[in-house]
Amino acid sequence: MARSLLALAKTLCFILHVQSCTCGEAEIIGGEKVTAHSLPHMALLYNSLGNPVCGGTLLSSTWVLSAAHCFKYEIDTVRLGVVTINNSKTDGFVQARKVAKQYKHPNYENATFLHDLLLLKLSQAVEETMAIKYLPLANTIPDPKEGTICLVAGWGMVNVLIEAMSDDLMSANVTVIKRETCNLTKYNNTGYTITSDMVCAGTVDENPDVRDTCRGDSGGPLMCNGVQVGITSFGKGCAIRTKPGVYTFLSKQHIDWMNKVMQKQELF
Repeated sequence: MARSLLALAKTLCFILHVQSCTCGEAEIIGGEKVTAHSLPHMALLYNSLGNPVCGGTLLSSTWVLSAAHCFKYEIDTVRLGVVTINNSKTDGFVQARKVAKQYKHPNYENATFLHDLLLLKLSQAVEETMAIKYLPLANTIPDPKEGTICLVAGWGMVNVLIEAMSDDLMSANVTVIKRETCNLTKYNNTGYTITSDMVCAGTVDENPDVRDTCRGDSGGPLMCNGVQVGITSFGKGCAIRTKPGVYTFLSKQHIDWMNKVMQKQELF
């Protein structure tokens, strides 16, 4: 019975996308529990029903960066300093803020995931503490080279058969793969084109544990050499070695757009 359920999970994983399932693996696939407050820029986004749905990055006291496709979940609240979801409402380190405004990239395409960026303006400033730190945007971000080891993190789902986020914040290392490789039929039968505004990353070594992001991790950061270079965007299922995750690249065009929005709105 257990074998048949796992087979079903993997089948469902294969046909879904947008970091849609975990194929019976744990949390952020192939990852490990994050040491408390070691990623103090991580944000957890909640919908209007009070359910956690996406991740994000705290850029400043009033701005959070996430993925545009998370907009459909009707983001209402952001919690910072979260270690475990179940304790987030009673943990004295956690700060919760309502979302005042949301800005999707004007060229975002739901059908192709191009320009999958979302800026959230918080209704009240967040105070920096030992558990909560801002991660400002770099002025320019080099395109990560093939083979670069990067970090992903989030509270993604535990199992495709269980509609629940991971209680713990998890992280994993993924390896950047060339766009040309990811666009080969072997790697890409999603129908999506991996463009210069995207980064492809997954598991390329012989480790049997495939590392990947999944549903619920969307909007979280892709960190390379301590710098955020991307945003968790989409993938063909989860934890499939030949179907690596795809991340929105924080290109100069994207950074310019974000800075323009934030600077303009701070005047009001």
